[in-house]
Amino acid sequence: MELADLPGHPARRAAHQHKAAVEGWLAERLAALGARRPEELAREVMLLTEGCLSLILIHGDPGYAEAGARAAVRLAELNAG
Repeated sequence: MELADLPGHPARRAAHQHKAAVEGWLAERLAALGARRPEELAREVMLLTEGCLSLILIHGDPGYAEAGARAAVRLAELNAG
């Protein structure tokens, strides 16, 4: 977010590569566990994770992590193979 207006900044590329690698790893793990549409589920979990981190920083409330974890479990249950 801090680098949104700096498209050529090397930290943006590093962040992109890292987030893509984490999402790919998560999709692989979900596929190995038999999830339907593991890439879609991985993307949804990434959105929850990033949203939780942002809200924790904004509000100073770690309870967002617990709420995000519960939401991720619900998503996983819906996508169980």
